[in-house]
Amino acid sequence: MSLNVAKAQGNDYFLTRELLVALLVLLFTVVLFVLWKKSRKTNRDVLLVGLCDSGKTALFSHLLYNKPVQSFTSQVENTGELRNKKNLLRLVDIPGHERVFTKYWDAYKMNCKGVMFVVDSETVQTDICDVAELLYRILTDVTIQTNKTKIIILCNKQDKVLAKGSEVIKTLLEKELDTLRLTKSNQLESIDGKKNKTLLGKKKKHFEFTHCQMAVEFAEVISSSQDIVLEPIKDWLEGIQ
Repeated sequence: MSLNVAKAQGNDYFLTRELLVALLVLLFTVVLFVLWKKSRKTNRDVLLVGLCDSGKTALFSHLLYNKPVQSFTSQVENTGELRNKKNLLRLVDIPGHERVFTKYWDAYKMNCKGVMFVVDSETVQTDICDVAELLYRILTDVTIQTNKTKIIILCNKQDKVLAKGSEVIKTLLEKELDTLRLTKSNQLESIDGKKNKTLLGKKKKHFEFTHCQMAVEFAEVISSSQDIVLEPIKDWLEGIQ
């Protein structure tokens, strides 16, 4: 009789242990699923970046509210929910002023799914050094490169008489970035004797956007007149997964 009781107790012990293991596995699976869902929910930012007066805020307003807004140099970010056919995205307008850009860029880039880099097509030739400097920071950002974040360069204000087309702007930027990456590499090497760890383009070849680790596209848009042209942006946003 005592032997049967011992066997029964042993069976109960093993059943209890197996049940606890099953519950722990289930709990672990649920936790992983919740964390995965949370990461997918937070990883939905699309960042609007560019120099001051490039038209970022106007694009932000038209995309979210389908209306213009009074533009001014902002010291804080603008955020808003943007729903398309596939996703609910959060659009973030990063201030263009260099004193605050880094603060907000660093705060949002980790959850970034895409970057819309806005260029003033009318003044780009005059401002090419500053435009290329900011774009260089984006393209060589370790987080952006690691995540292979999609980038679209928006050649804005195409309605202006002196506006440059996207192909011209692309050529200007490639030439300036080619010079800039050599300058940056030499500066870093002279400081610590080491080569720049973040490579832009291919070694011993003139820089081209096709050499980037992430997809970089160009589009021509208008955000500052009655003839709004935003279709290229909307098409690009539909491709954000």
